[in-house]
Amino acid sequence: MARRITISDEIFLRLRSRAEPFVDREPEDVIRRLLDQTTPDLKDGRLPSETDKVAAVASLELSRSPLSRVPRERGATVRIGERRINAVSVRALYEEALRLLVENNASELKSVVPLRTSKERFLIALEPIHPTGNPFVVPVEYRGFYMEGHKDYKNAIAHLRILCGRLGLQLQYLG
Repeated sequence: MARRITISDEIFLRLRSRAEPFVDREPEDVIRRLLDQTTPDLKDGRLPSETDKVAAVASLELSRSPLSRVPRERGATVRIGERRINAVSVRALYEEALRLLVENNASELKSVVPLRTSKERFLIALEPIHPTGNPFVVPVEYRGFYMEGHKDYKNAIAHLRILCGRLGLQLQYLG
């Protein structure tokens, strides 16, 4: 028997953001997939073991990977240490992250600057100029530090994770 539920616009938008194009046709499809990822089925009438729960959380984390994002999808949520950052763009993500890193880790940050992402590009530097002499395309500045914000989410999060790692911080991608 089918049942009807009512959800808020906010929850509907969140549910819609998790829908996979050409796969999920109804809200129930998304709910079922998310439940399957986070709640292992009962085995022999027993509740899931801790191992099952850990595997389910790991599976959910992989499903939220920036690698699976639609290239133009907007927004990202990350946690750096204990600080959660909700951003609507790569630029906004880098603005918040740079502010956090400078205010809490300025001396350590100076020791890793400039940080290259390739032979031709810096992620962070003391001037908005790449090693090739070209200016940053989308410079993000805070207290004399500049980050290059011209990149897609996948690379933005990967590069920010590298920077955080160099500072001894953990970056967790939340969605």
